[in-house]
Amino acid sequence: MKLHGTSVGRVGLLLVLVGTFSTSHAQQIKVNTSEQEGTDNVLEIVIVTAQKVSQSIQEVAAAVSAMSGETLDNIGATEMADIQSLVPSIRLQRQSSSTEIYIRGVGTTLDLPMIESPNAFNINGIYIPREAASASIFDISRIEVLPGPQGTLYGRGALGGTINLITNRPGDEFESSVMLEVGNYSLIRGTATLNVPVSDKLAMRVAVSGNYRDGYLKSGAKSSEDIAGLVSLDWHPNDDFSLFLWTHLEDKGGYADNLMSKGSFSDPKSQAFPHPDNPWNDLLDGDLEVYASLGPIDKQPTDWQTMIFGAELNWNINEHMLLTYIPSYLYLDWDQSYWITHKISDFGEEIKQTTHELRLSYDAGGNLEWLAGLYAYRFETDGYFFIKFGPNELGAGPTPFWLNANDIQNHVLKGVAMFGQATYTLTDNLRLVFGGRMSFDDRKANGFVPGLVKGTTEPSREHINPFTGMPNYRWENADKWDNLDWKLGIEFDSGENSLLYATIQTGFQPGTFDTVPGRTTKQSELLAFSAGTKNTFLDGRLIVNDELYYYDYVDLLTQAWDAATASNRLTNTDATIYGNQFDLSYLPRRSTQFKLSVGYVHARYDDFVTAVGDFTDYQMQYAPTWTVILGFVQDWDLQSSAYLRFQLNSRYSSGFWGDFSHSPGIYQAPYSKTDVLLAYHAANEAWSLGVWVRNIGDQDVQAASAPGSLYFDPAPGATYLEAPRTYGIRFTANF
Repeated sequence: MKLHGTSVGRVGLLLVLVGTFSTSHAQQIKVNTSEQEGTDNVLEIVIVTAQKVSQSIQEVAAAVSAMSGETLDNIGATEMADIQSLVPSIRLQRQSSSTEIYIRGVGTTLDLPMIESPNAFNINGIYIPREAASASIFDISRIEVLPGPQGTLYGRGALGGTINLITNRPGDEFESSVMLEVGNYSLIRGTATLNVPVSDKLAMRVAVSGNYRDGYLKSGAKSSEDIAGLVSLDWHPNDDFSLFLWTHLEDKGGYADNLMSKGSFSDPKSQAFPHPDNPWNDLLDGDLEVYASLGPIDKQPTDWQTMIFGAELNWNINEHMLLTYIPSYLYLDWDQSYWITHKISDFGEEIKQTTHELRLSYDAGGNLEWLAGLYAYRFETDGYFFIKFGPNELGAGPTPFWLNANDIQNHVLKGVAMFGQATYTLTDNLRLVFGGRMSFDDRKANGFVPGLVKGTTEPSREHINPFTGMPNYRWENADKWDNLDWKLGIEFDSGENSLLYATIQTGFQPGTFDTVPGRTTKQSELLAFSAGTKNTFLDGRLIVNDELYYYDYVDLLTQAWDAATASNRLTNTDATIYGNQFDLSYLPRRSTQFKLSVGYVHARYDDFVTAVGDFTDYQMQYAPTWTVILGFVQDWDLQSSAYLRFQLNSRYSSGFWGDFSHSPGIYQAPYSKTDVLLAYHAANEAWSLGVWVRNIGDQDVQAASAPGSLYFDPAPGATYLEAPRTYGIRFTANF
């Protein structure tokens, strides 16, 4: 879609965000001002379903960020982490084949069973666990990011925020499109989409994606061999009933990412790498060969497969009441090996999940509108994580050995909830919002505490200590939680296109189990305050939004992997977070658009004293104080409705730490990353051809990380890195 409003009909497909889905298609509407009648020189405003009803994003009393599928196509998004360049105060970072979500300083790390993200990620209204959040993204309608607690409508997994991904739904016109992209690191990526109106009541849509790329790391690790498919049906036999069915299938292969050492014990904020000329060199050779106690570093295979099945049934009971039912089933199987500096690891996990949501909404155009619902889920996992150490490490003997860092034999988390939210109009300009959610959650698990295991070549789940010949200790645990979340808000239309709002609400996440010694952590709770304003000026050419917030977390689950002791630092602590988010969009003329977002986050731990130190007032992990997002798009009109587009997206982040204890070697210094695109679009969007460069400055930015070992590693920190500079050519065609 051109900035001045010419419709594309069908956007050339390129890879777009992780297997994404939600509850309705995106629409674009113009700002409603009488002066703009007959002109298209206005900013487009996305219709979102952040509150589980369709609203203009400027009507939602929260700092919601929304990105259309076209925007995602233009930046070349292939996974959820790519939207990090578009949204302030978040970190979406790849950890092996998983995706960690941090929103305004709140999140968790580690690909381990029994630890769920405090931020909800939903595909077409269906909760997706972190391990499946790295699915390929393509054929997307939009993405919505809701910072701050969303406990009333989204429940246990929305303590810090929510990300909703919505796929394109089948339409009533025949259409097809293809995208082909080639680039450095031997990149070959393609998508193809076909939309078929089977009849006037039934439509089908099929999309496929392939992504093949050599590894970013010197060893050849962190490569991709991914293939995915998305199939959907939309049936509407009459005006009062519709059924949407979809499935996302994917097989991700290639070679897993390796963690690398960085930093210095003498300078905790050092950015030094063992190979300073190439931070993506994961090899331990030359002077570093002495640390390679298990032999040369190489690339290790990964095998990640998932199936997601979802549906959405809508029944208009009458002109005022809508009944919606959303069931789902998810299966994931994941096995891989990878290096943690000089130690090799073996990881595996299996997930089975079912969810059901039933809700009833009412809107008669009067003073009261509401929705109420029931929710039920069952989440079952089985997983292990073994690390191989070299001879004499940890004082365990002259031969290599495996340590079962975590082995969860069976873990089941299930629960039910009742929820509701209502808006009552007091006057033409003033509304009250109130809601609540009653949750009941039940967790059971068993497994083995960390210990040495039988075998020196391949890990064994027999759990026999090779030095004592005795079985390792087994644990089991069970616990239940119930909680009432509530929300109270006020909205005031201070002008024809201006909104003021204030909200008080709570959030909750059930506790979990620590494998040493199988204890139960406390449930996490939150009391949150937010106030903001949303404004549209200059006849729809300028949007200025701002939100202040204050979060008081009690017993927030806090954890980080300690590579030195092969243990999971799992604890609870109080935390205080406050900050501001400012968003501006400006269309000075028909073919030029600026976007600016500034996020300020002051995230600190309160009275955080553990057996290994006092971390009170420490900056929370992955919580940079400042993030600045800058976007610029310029179109030049050519003959016959063709146009040339230049697009720039840039992100600045102040420094942050990769764990709560501020361990040496896992500090990320302030950085900026910039991506650019230049593309020719033919008349009527029949085809396009463009060139792109991402991370122009070749910035080495850390993603997930773990503290290292003073005794065994060449440097203290063990980190994953985001991608280096990449570039390529993209071709799209619509038929």
